Amino acid sequence: MADGAGDDLFKELWRLCAGPLMDVPCVQDRVFYFPQGHIELLPEPTEQELRQMKNQKSPKYDLPSKILCRVIDVKCLAEMETDEVYARITLQPSSDQNDPLDPNPICSEKPKQKFYSFCKTLSTSDTSTHGGFSVLRKHANECLPQLDMTMENPTQELVAKDIHGVEWKFKHIYRGHPKRHLLTTGWSAFVAAKKLVAGDSFVFLRGENGQLRVGVRRLNPPQSPTPSSVVSTQNMRLGVIVTASHSVMTSTMFVVYYKPRTSQFIVSLNKYIDTMNNDFKIGMRFKMRHEGEDPLDKRFCGTIVGVGDESREWPNSQWRSLKVQWDEPATMQRPDRVSCWEIEPLVTSPLNTIQPMAKGKRSRHAEASSSGSKESQVATIWQPPHLNGNGNSSQDPENNKAVVPVGPAGEGPARDHNEDRKKGMDCWLFGVNLTSSYSNVVTPLEKELWCEASTILHCGPKESIIVGACETEKVQSLNNHSLSNKQGHVPSMRTRTKVKMEGVAVGRAIDLTTLNGYDELIVELEKMFDIEGEIISQKKWAVTFTDEENDLMLLGDDLWQDFCKMVKRIFICSKED
Repeated sequence: MADGAGDDLFKELWRLCAGPLMDVPCVQDRVFYFPQGHIELLPEPTEQELRQMKNQKSPKYDLPSKILCRVIDVKCLAEMETDEVYARITLQPSSDQNDPLDPNPICSEKPKQKFYSFCKTLSTSDTSTHGGFSVLRKHANECLPQLDMTMENPTQELVAKDIHGVEWKFKHIYRGHPKRHLLTTGWSAFVAAKKLVAGDSFVFLRGENGQLRVGVRRLNPPQSPTPSSVVSTQNMRLGVIVTASHSVMTSTMFVVYYKPRTSQFIVSLNKYIDTMNNDFKIGMRFKMRHEGEDPLDKRFCGTIVGVGDESREWPNSQWRSLKVQWDEPATMQRPDRVSCWEIEPLVTSPLNTIQPMAKGKRSRHAEASSSGSKESQVATIWQPPHLNGNGNSSQDPENNKAVVPVGPAGEGPARDHNEDRKKGMDCWLFGVNLTSSYSNVVTPLEKELWCEASTILHCGPKESIIVGACETEKVQSLNNHSLSNKQGHVPSMRTRTKVKMEGVAVGRAIDLTTLNGYDELIVELEKMFDIEGEIISQKKWAVTFTDEENDLMLLGDDLWQDFCKMVKRIFICSKED
């Protein structure tokens, strides 16, 4: 364990390793302690313990679901084996357990020096044994000691301490095409010793006096509970309850070990008061922050579908009292019940709402076909999971793709009666015949659907090809047919780059080959999301991108030609992220 009391550099490194969701109270703050949440972190009882618990009567304790306490002391610590940070917090229950109306004064603790830091999610190449660590140019310029660029191969040795005070040496070099800042010699040893994998994060910190610190933040925080062979789960559970109950009755201090990335069972009074003003109810929309690889995937949205106690043992408890349903699936695990202080109301803007098309709306080719055709339809982008049946889009649960409605007997999207004999050779997308001689005009709507949705393209009555959203990646030709219009060819999908904006459900795609530099790109992005002037001002939004190795970089650090070659996806995120 490491205790950095009085060390500003240690405290800053600890804060960075704890992550953006870190919420540790200040000394003398008033907080609410939720013993139910504390118990939730204990390991699940074994089958033998469950049998013993059935035969034994547990003592009853008149313990409230939340306990108002004052913070007496906070120690920032880290586990020696995993570098996982945690806090040892000393609490003292208040004599008056009624909810206070006045908030805590703002914690005015300020660092004594200025820090320069960055945190980067590790890619597969970053964690390979034969590779190095790629540092973004912006991060290198702001945080790393300056290189002597007059050298043929600018190089220097960096010596940094980790959260336990152990020294690590790295070779910093500027090389490659395009040239990049790399940590080479010493990096593989660090990765191996810390047992880092792709998805974990590397933290680098420099103080005003030039001292360097390094740390890690793991994608999946390790669990290290007390082994059941030493203390049974039931005894640990009783220990939490007995300790809290005794402290409330006698108004004496007690100590809890708190991992801010695991569970928020200690809630500041100010956050609690703000939460109570929201008055969450069934049907309300909300957003919740999560840690993740993608900087734009930190907030997930959902709907409150139930309000009530999570456990009969804790009646009228606010701990995980909201049952929720998430809007979209995600790779990371998310709870089906949350506490009200973990979420915030979602204010819907026009950009967040994707409206379905009017019923019966057809594509241009369908309007030109016989008036007797009743089956021609256009699939919509919006695909709530509950919509299914005739005339509506459905969802492929395995691939999470929108599926174009099909005609009778699985004939694919309906078409002109005169074309039925050709259906063995036809290719259809969103009700548009891609190979028909008369469907040579691409409407703006069809072009938008082509570039923004992920769907199934029917080729004849029995075959289908999965077509993903437009990105700068190689896509096989569709039955060797090309989509063209009167002016020429529609840009190939491989020339388009996907653009995603924070808070906007549906992404866009942009053709970089039609632009002549960063200025034109920013103008197009602002038009695309209706935020004219908000990116160029650099006050609200920042633009980043990922390359083929999923390294996240800041827009504008590379030459335009190099950027066009390496970019995989573009992200527009808020400045605070």
